[in-house]
Amino acid sequence: MDHIVITGATGVIGRRSVDALITAGHRVTGVTRSERGRRQLEARGARAVAAEVFDPDSLAAAFAGADAVVNLLTHLPTADRMGVPGAWDENDRLRREASAAVAQAAQAAGVARLVQESVAFAYADGGDAWLEEDAPVAGAGPSASALVAEANVHEGFAGTAIVLRFGLFVGPDSALTQADVEGARHGRSPSVGRRDAFLPTVWLDDAGAAVAAAATAAPAGTYNVTDSDPPTRGEVDLALGAVVGRRLRPAFDQVPPALEPVARSLRVSSRRLRAATGWGPRVRAGIEGWSLIAERAAA
Repeated sequence: MDHIVITGATGVIGRRSVDALITAGHRVTGVTRSERGRRQLEARGARAVAAEVFDPDSLAAAFAGADAVVNLLTHLPTADRMGVPGAWDENDRLRREASAAVAQAAQAAGVARLVQESVAFAYADGGDAWLEEDAPVAGAGPSASALVAEANVHEGFAGTAIVLRFGLFVGPDSALTQADVEGARHGRSPSVGRRDAFLPTVWLDDAGAAVAAAATAAPAGTYNVTDSDPPTRGEVDLALGAVVGRRLRPAFDQVPPALEPVARSLRVSSRRLRAATGWGPRVRAGIEGWSLIAERAAA
């Protein structure tokens, strides 16, 4: 049984990671400063510990005795503000500064394994080509700070360092997914960019399972966490439009600069993680996810 400490443990992917690790028999501690977060973690069978995520000394105390640390700290703006200047500032600070503090603290605490969340949208536009983990990156907007977080882990931590580049999360309790469904009811597409461009997506339950696999089984390195067969934006529009009974149109005539990374064509492959750990997505999130969400809402 490993002891895993998770920062960002009460978020949509954090909660699922906690559940997956506990189900696998591991001891899990979540870092939280709120009473609500403590209650949530304890209700899931995890322990809660308070720490300041920008303070390496505070984090090192929280990480004491851990076999692995998983950093899932993010603070995404709401869907209606994603293209607004400054909306990503808090998320960028977590990526740039908190990730460095986490790496430094994990090193000081003698942790053997560190997992850092990142994004598949850091890749340069690949057109129709499959993108493996060694494909060129082109950090811009929010994806630039994700690459800083990756570098912080590799430079500040000497143990087994693992980076997970996630596709777009889709799930019933994701605020962004909920906004996408609501927009679709008014005929708006959830994505920007060309309709024939590929969009890497991942079902939230599958993302949590990937974190659990990486925290205990993956060799050091970078891994993509996406659908096995990423859909095009046009395919996403057709699948979601069928669920809401609308024909969808792009929300923007021109892509706002802050959203340029998510407008790229990214046919991202997750074969490396499957080969290393046996993990595999159960849901094709960008296509099947919408009907599953509708079914759960109707239940």
